[in-house]
Amino acid sequence: MKSSVCFLRRWSVALATAAVLLTTAAMRCDERLFGYVQEAEVLPKGGREFEQWLTHRRDRADGVFAAWDIREELEYGATDRMTVAGYLNFTSTHSEGVTGLADEDRFEFEGISTELKYLVLNPNTKALGVLLYGEATYNGDEFELEEKLVLQRNLGEKWVTAFNVTLEEEWAFTPAATDEELTLELTAGVAYKINSHWSVGIEGRNHREFTPGLDFRNQEHSAWFVGPNVHYGRDNWWATLTVLPQVHGSPETRNGLQLDHHEKIEVRLLVGVNF
Repeated sequence: MKSSVCFLRRWSVALATAAVLLTTAAMRCDERLFGYVQEAEVLPKGGREFEQWLTHRRDRADGVFAAWDIREELEYGATDRMTVAGYLNFTSTHSEGVTGLADEDRFEFEGISTELKYLVLNPNTKALGVLLYGEATYNGDEFELEEKLVLQRNLGEKWVTAFNVTLEEEWAFTPAATDEELTLELTAGVAYKINSHWSVGIEGRNHREFTPGLDFRNQEHSAWFVGPNVHYGRDNWWATLTVLPQVHGSPETRNGLQLDHHEKIEVRLLVGVNF
């Protein structure tokens, strides 16, 4: 009960911040129709946006497991083609009776991230939109680099499709050695714009990790997720909710799923505000 009260107090601060920004924003935002799939869009020059990320992951092979990944982001349009951003990352984890994990209830600061997005081809004026994405994260014990290729194809005024290829390299520093890990993630999504405010869609995600070393021959595990999303946007803010249950994983832990390194379901809420 005590941990639940502490968790609610932590979230009240983040939600209060988002609420203040929602009421003070004054210009149209750069909407995201997907929760996990990045689109080939950037802010206009001089544009500013706050994004609140809330990702909930729950259920392993046994016991009780629930985690919240929290990210606060500020984006700025450096040019009409380039957006820069900074993040603060936090994680809240509760595990009890989970094989391979200690029983714990903790809230941690997961480091600072910087992001750069460069628009090569605009999907609103070209047949295919192309965006290059780079991100770096450091928390004192680990350093991560992420590179992403983003493709977007608009089909008329109603349909939006997007596909991402993401590589992530991670170095974990210990007194004895530096551990290396490589991640490959493929994501894709299709969204249908019902009207000027609402859209619905579906997203798919495949996450693969390779270790030891940065070597594609050393795949440790893989998991597939597929699920729906819903998006709502106004002139100066938007919100997107995505639900992704795991549908297949290897090596299999239970019922065809990979539950040693992944959860049965993930839910992500993004809220964006321009100011």
